[in-house]
Amino acid sequence: MRDPYEVLGVSKNATDDEIRAVKELASAQQKLGVIGDEIQLAGAQQLTTYARQSSTLQTLIPAMNNLIAQNAGYSASVGDATSAADMLGRALNGQYTSLKRMGVTFTNAQEEILKYGNESQKAAVLADAINSKVGNMNELLAQTPTGKYKQLQNELGDLQEEIGAT
Repeated sequence: MRDPYEVLGVSKNATDDEIRAVKELASAQQKLGVIGDEIQLAGAQQLTTYARQSSTLQTLIPAMNNLIAQNAGYSASVGDATSAADMLGRALNGQYTSLKRMGVTFTNAQEEILKYGNESQKAAVLADAINSKVGNMNELLAQTPTGKYKQLQNELGDLQEEIGAT
């Protein structure tokens, strides 16, 4: 699999600073929750097929992580991330029924934004609606004993990557 940020740079003409910001967000989210950065990278890569702006990723990655944590918990996988990213991406294009079937509710005003708003507005509405439904599930799971163990596993994985890179 290609580096998702390479894909972001090629397909969205993102600057190095934008790519770095998304990488830093994934790293910060991993430290805060139980969803590993590699899983987030897979979701971000999938989101780049729908999103035209890197700022959309900045808005949606934390909500995506909460959605993944709600649905898959401690055993979240790349497949879970790509599925969540697909749902979010389709919702960016006005197809938000799969989120509604999961219990994510939208006000009439939010539905209007999802239909007619710009990408930034749509991303903000999606993040708000998802977080209203599932809360900060990624962070909440990290506060449990199993979550603390999962965070340790993620940290060890990062350390192994650094050692391997040298």
